[in-house]
Amino acid sequence: MKKIVLNIILVTLFINLDAQDVLNIEGRNITLEEFKSVFYKNNQDAEITREYLEDYIDLFINFKLKVIEAEELGLDTNQSFITELEGYRKQLARPYLKNNDFDNQMLLEAYDRIQQDINASHILISSPNVDNQEDSAYSKAVKIRNSIINGDISFSEAAKMYSDDKSAKSNGGNLGYFTAFMMVYDFETAAFTTPVGEVSMPTKTKYGYHLIQVNDRRPAVGKVKVAHIMFKTGYGADQTKINEAKGKANKAMELLQSGEDFADVAERFSEDRSTAVNGGSLPAFGVGKMVPEFEAAAFSLKHVGDFSEPFLTNYGWHIIKLIEQTPIRQFDEIKSDLKRMIEKDSRSELSQNALFEKLHNTYQVINKPSEYAAFRKKAAVKVEKGLFEVSIINKNTLLTIDGNSIFVDEFANYIVENQKLGSDIDVMYTDFVNQQLLAYEDSKLEDKYPEYKALFKEYKEGILLFDLTNAKVWSKAINDTLGLQTFFESNQSSYTWPDRVDATVYTCIDLSTAKKVRRQIYRKKRGSVTDDEIIKIINYQNPLALQVNSNKFSKYQNEYVDRINWKEGIANDIVLNDGSYILVDVHQVIPSCPKQLDEVRGKVISDYQNELEAKWLTELKSKYSIKVNMEVLYSLVQ
Repeated sequence: MKKIVLNIILVTLFINLDAQDVLNIEGRNITLEEFKSVFYKNNQDAEITREYLEDYIDLFINFKLKVIEAEELGLDTNQSFITELEGYRKQLARPYLKNNDFDNQMLLEAYDRIQQDINASHILISSPNVDNQEDSAYSKAVKIRNSIINGDISFSEAAKMYSDDKSAKSNGGNLGYFTAFMMVYDFETAAFTTPVGEVSMPTKTKYGYHLIQVNDRRPAVGKVKVAHIMFKTGYGADQTKINEAKGKANKAMELLQSGEDFADVAERFSEDRSTAVNGGSLPAFGVGKMVPEFEAAAFSLKHVGDFSEPFLTNYGWHIIKLIEQTPIRQFDEIKSDLKRMIEKDSRSELSQNALFEKLHNTYQVINKPSEYAAFRKKAAVKVEKGLFEVSIINKNTLLTIDGNSIFVDEFANYIVENQKLGSDIDVMYTDFVNQQLLAYEDSKLEDKYPEYKALFKEYKEGILLFDLTNAKVWSKAINDTLGLQTFFESNQSSYTWPDRVDATVYTCIDLSTAKKVRRQIYRKKRGSVTDDEIIKIINYQNPLALQVNSNKFSKYQNEYVDRINWKEGIANDIVLNDGSYILVDVHQVIPSCPKQLDEVRGKVISDYQNELEAKWLTELKSKYSIKVNMEVLYSLVQ
């Protein structure tokens, strides 16, 4: 039957079809490659036979007919559709607008670095101009480095004396242990590439110039989860307060050494009440997240369950217990996390610059210096003040990308949208050219990447299909109350109740309970009690003694109702193997009858939608010519 229907639908099999076109609908050719990309995506494990292909091509035709109808109705020109599709397009384009070689190198470098912890000290010389090695800050940093290398002064003393990082006064510039992503990228790179014991050349970051001395390098310790018992001193406490807290810590240590549970001691005595209620448990942490003394104690514990000797931090005395150790995960396990971290890190700017460099090498960019100079002369001062405005339209070519002209007024509009006080017109021009290159690359994605083109088309057709089907079928079936009522009445025979019985099933835990329940049922029939009151009476001492289920039951809905004769009154007791008793009180036997619309509205809406869609597809198949090249289709048979 399916083959007959299919052959009627197809009308003509081979006429006017290219050798590699599997389908033509109203002059629109669908190639075998396009069909295969959809077919195999949805049929990866199926056995491909002629019958299977015939069924699938019918579904595929239905899909394409709806999409073509949506386009004919102009749904793809609606602003809401265009906006929604553009949002999806940007998401789909993002993976293609990258310098993948550079990004992969950055990813591998990041993974290599997170497997190491670096202990380093630094000296910061602030500078308002970190792009100029001739400024005084750079020269000052070089002189300090020479003094350290020559042995005139230690790094720690130099940090206390010269560093603009105020913490250096107390820590001698020591930053403790850190790993990748914990410092700005340029600082991190200098630290990871400087040998232990040596001092880097001045390294510029947005903060100024840094001298970095690497003190130690070790395999990454990963993360630990610990619990602690804390006795507070407060920052800057006097010796009396410190000794008082230490005495408490020693007493807690004695309890632990005598065998008391760490969590119990923490809950009773720890003065960090926010964690004491959880046995002192803290969130897992890695290097650089706790004060150095706490971190050193935590990472020195070797085995789960070990606890430390009492130790002092600026906050008080602590005893910690190791709960869990988490080493660095394998590359494949952490790859997606690293990608997200790179996107949020200063590395993302390097990735973007690498893409721009790639695009400059891919496409021919020809600047028009005379046009830029003329424009710059008029606009530079206003741009710096953030006051530039577009006064006239200038269609002179400012640059070309692969022969495509970009005009002066396009750059002028870019300035208006992006300028702010202190803007540099030359920097803005570089950014503008990069953005034009990015837009040009974006426009070429469908030509360069067939998989992107196919995916974008799939999204476009999916949105069109949803919008039109929603209007023609789904929403219409819900909102067309008159049509729904007419459909229901025309198909009333499909919505009928079978023979039913209105009954209450009492499940009693034993015979004694069943006897009590039977007496209460007779009271209920006289109107003296309700089922809720019966439950309270019977379950007063044992809440599981009685369970009650009232309903209108049809066959196969309740096994106990199925076992009795359907007549009004209390049926004979049903005794179960576990000693339970079942009483079934039949209130009414209800013969088969029509259902009301409100009783089956959901099912009727679903059926009405199916009818609307079937009629709609019939109309579409009459409206549009359909031709299938069965020989090409059958070439997919395995």
